[in-house]
Amino acid sequence: MSDSNLPQDTLICKPTTWFLWRVLAMLVMFSVFAVLFLKDGIWGYRDKNLHFFMHHTFVEAGKAFQAKQSDGLLTEDSWKTYAASQTCFFPENGAEILPKDVDLAMPWPDALVDGYSLMKDKGGQNGANKLWEDYTAARGWDAEAAEEPMQANKITEQFVAAAVAFALILGTLFILFRTMRRTIKADHDALYTQDGRKILYSDMVRIDKRKWDTKGIALVYYSDQGEEKKAKIDGMVYGQFKEEDGAPAEKLFSRVMEHFKGEVLEYVDDEDDEAEDQEDLVEADKTS
Repeated sequence: MSDSNLPQDTLICKPTTWFLWRVLAMLVMFSVFAVLFLKDGIWGYRDKNLHFFMHHTFVEAGKAFQAKQSDGLLTEDSWKTYAASQTCFFPENGAEILPKDVDLAMPWPDALVDGYSLMKDKGGQNGANKLWEDYTAARGWDAEAAEEPMQANKITEQFVAAAVAFALILGTLFILFRTMRRTIKADHDALYTQDGRKILYSDMVRIDKRKWDTKGIALVYYSDQGEEKKAKIDGMVYGQFKEEDGAPAEKLFSRVMEHFKGEVLEYVDDEDDEAEDQEDLVEADKTS
């Protein structure tokens, strides 16, 4: 039934700003997660891997320098010739885990090729470490490298996680748009639920208001062609309880209680409350 066909004194509870801000907060959270996961999948983890393997290259260069120095035949020219012929220590699956624009046959950086004097003075490993510090400073990198590279499956996981986050965004948007088009109404004959059901007061058999004072939730049990069904009045989502707005949800529920003649459940213990909280989570999407 459209609002125009209802009696003038019909109470109408529309979606609340509390609900809107809550959903917007969820959208922001899911969006941040989606962007971060996507960022790590596209370039974040790949850049970390490049950092790891470049550091590994400097470490191996230091070891090679020490080994050649031990032979007693190492000169600056021979080191330059050797270093200029080397390529960075990238893995066989480098195309899967390194940035797309990285040349997998990348030669050693000039810092290593021209690093003979420094490594001779400080020793192969210490010299290579100093060259690495200078190299990372020039590139704006952190000098400390990760202990292990990110494997291909970890990169794939970021895309899966991003897809889940985008699915949650779509689901949240669906709930938002659906809820914003809905209302809960009550006239002197019936309650009109957010999903379009008309429940006559005479068909109501039981009202569970044990969570009304604490959570703004009441459950209405009613008979529909001999079958007992349930509807939820959620005052936090529809109407709310702000006194400056006239407490629409409280007014609507008071009207329902005014016309209801059946059983009322008013008290709850901790075990019942926990069990019903789980039930509410299952039915939340159905009744929003």
